[in-house]
This record gives sequence, structure tokens and C-alpha cells, in this order.
Amino acid sequence: MIMAMQKVKWWKYSGIFLIATGILHSVVGIAMGKDYLLGIIKDGFFNTVQDDNFSRGLAFWFLVCGIFFIILGQVLHYYIKKEQQPAPNILGYWLLVIGVMGCIIIPVSGFWLFIPQALIIIIANNKVKRIAEYEN
Repeated sequence: MIMAMQKVKWWKYSGIFLIATGILHSVVGIAMGKDYLLGIIKDGFFNTVQDDNFSRGLAFWFLVCGIFFIILGQVLHYYIKKEQQPAPNILGYWLLVIGVMGCIIIPVSGFWLFIPQALIIIIANNKVKRIAEYEN
């Protein structure tokens, strides 16, 4: 007997995708900013990123952004598991805006990773909306 494969509901993995993006962002940040981050550690952390050291600040904020993506992904994953519905559409639209703007400003970057994640959320919400309208 041949079993039919169910369609994958990609929206259920939106949080995981964002966590993966955050991990990748953090790894790239550590790899590219290793010397600057080590300088922050070597100098004792406190007040080691000052106005005159743009590279240290850039490395630090690059890493912090990756950590924020991981945190947002964890919250999103929790929401999706609890509510059993896609992330709110507003998140999809914001990810799309950030992804498109980032790709325009820095074409060779990881900003393109936000675009499929955004589209997954937006398309899933549109399907849920159409199903709800059809049932009413």
C-alpha cells in the first residue's frame, strides 16, 4: 500500500528557521570579528567598546543581533506550538521589509534568509484566512 505524503506545514518551523538564522549570524560574527571580540575580552569587558573603536562596536552588535534572532526564534517557536497557528502576519511583513531593504543595501549578505521566512508566514496566514472565510 502506498501512503500519501502529507504536505509539510513550513510555518510550523518559522521559529526554528529564525533560530538557525541567529546561530548562523552569530557564527559568522564570531568568525569575522574574532580579533575585536577577543580584544573586548582581553581588556576586561567594561567600557571596552568606545566611540573611537568602530570595529569593536560592529563586532559586538553583529553578535548581539544574532543572539536576538535566536531569542525571537525561541519565542516564535513557543507561540506556534502553543497556538497551533502561523506567526502573526505583521512579523512576516517586517521580516520581508528588512530582508528586501537589506538585500538592496548589501546584496552579498545573509539578508536574503529573511525573505523565504517572511513569505512562509505571510502565505500561511493568507491560507488560514481563506479557509476561515470558506467555512463561514
